[in-house]
Amino acid sequence: FFDDYKTNPVLPKALFNSLMFIPVTNFILLPLSILCAYVLFKKVPMHKVFRTVFFAPSIISIVILTMVFSFMFDSTFGVFNSFLKLIGLESLQRVWFGDPATAMPMVFLYCVWAGIGYNVLLLNGAISRIPTEIIEYGQLEGIGMMNEMCRVVIPMIWPTISTVFIMGSTSAFTIFLQPKLLTGGGPNGASYTIALYIIDQVNAGNLEYAAAVGIFFAVIGVLIIMAFKAILDRVGQTVEY
Repeated sequence: FFDDYKTNPVLPKALFNSLMFIPVTNFILLPLSILCAYVLFKKVPMHKVFRTVFFAPSIISIVILTMVFSFMFDSTFGVFNSFLKLIGLESLQRVWFGDPATAMPMVFLYCVWAGIGYNVLLLNGAISRIPTEIIEYGQLEGIGMMNEMCRVVIPMIWPTISTVFIMGSTSAFTIFLQPKLLTGGGPNGASYTIALYIIDQVNAGNLEYAAAVGIFFAVIGVLIIMAFKAILDRVGQTVEY
């Protein structure tokens, strides 16, 4: 296995891409989810419509979602390339899923787009359980929305935030269907993940090798998740209300 890691160009890429899911889901998707959940909690105009729009991708088949997303960025008839041409930025047009430089970022973008609804649902439910007296007290003290979100809401829903953080971290070692449907792991293995690599090895009949890779990275994943859990428990505290 270790000899193959040194000589196989796909496996290091798969490991790097999988680990990159951790900052993408926790430092891009999670903050966006908290912000959207808070805005919906403040009952902005048409907040019920926005809630439906956010949650819709979570209940639609992933096959349909990936088809819609790939059509949007299709190099021939995609809306995004057409928009770039419309505003005079033809130089930025490219084969988004066929370029090694953009294939994996497009998978990350899809995961943010498709995953934000589920996170918003969990976080909005947690915010809705905050006692109204606490929110009203802050408003009487004259704190702004930003202070309310950072100093009141986030500490009160920290257990839910920690749960979403851990869930996002574990997905780094299990995600395979999104890159499989969007890019097939290409081009030249640029968008492989560990889970997709293991599945392809199983399909190729390399069962022992696939099992070895799976066990090795499962151990690494457990250690990473345990470290995150310890850090989150130290940073935050359990809130009862």
